[in-house]
Amino acid sequence: MAETVSSGGGRNAEEYWRQILVGEDRGLAFYARFFRKVPTAPRCKLCQAPFSGPFAPLFRLFGFRRWGLNQQICKWCIVDLEKHQGGAQVPVSVLYADVRGSTTIAESMSPVEFTKKLNRFYSIVAAAIDKELGVIDHIAGDGVMALWVPGFVGADHPMHAIEAGRRMADHLAAEQVLPAGVAVHTGEAYVGVVGDKGSRDFTVLGDVANTVARLSSIASEGELALSEDVARAGEIDTARLEHRLVELKGKTETFPAWIERFSA
Repeated sequence: MAETVSSGGGRNAEEYWRQILVGEDRGLAFYARFFRKVPTAPRCKLCQAPFSGPFAPLFRLFGFRRWGLNQQICKWCIVDLEKHQGGAQVPVSVLYADVRGSTTIAESMSPVEFTKKLNRFYSIVAAAIDKELGVIDHIAGDGVMALWVPGFVGADHPMHAIEAGRRMADHLAAEQVLPAGVAVHTGEAYVGVVGDKGSRDFTVLGDVANTVARLSSIASEGELALSEDVARAGEIDTARLEHRLVELKGKTETFPAWIERFSA
């Protein structure tokens, strides 16, 4: 449950986070209106601070520089978010991509060669997420989770997540760097900053995140697995996709999914 401490303007933490995540925060709107007048794109998805152009060095001096893990958000916004531990339950679309059989693959090559391939995998995945305005939730071993929320990308967040999945599945299949599966799901989830002081993390929690990670396990190399929920929300034409009823760990009933294939 979110903290009830004040987060400014008489809001408690949950109200603060909900307004941020659905795009209704007045403070960010004020900064965004001002920063949009300063050239040029690309910009922070929250405050609209420019990351390039003649004024970018000045903005970077005050902390408005790209945050290392998520190139769509500036460090200033991330630091401000982390001051308000808590979050809110909001609509969210989540993507998960992971390498198939990484242990076996690592045994077949030198550590240096495997690291190069894994770094290329991360590069392809991160570029697809960045292109579709997503936020990387975490990188764990050979897996990457990303999320899209209305306040960052708009109401069409399911379509952005799907397009990111398509882009990375296509590029991974074409380059054949490492065999990987990709999955996308959407629904209500808890999004915010969790953890103790000094080890806080911006993340998504709940069944949507757990389900998409498990759904990716049924996607073979060159496949994108879409839940029925995200396919419907993204208004996807499923006529040429394969429909599967799969068993996912922790689910009492079979889970319906659509599979889109990409080849080299």
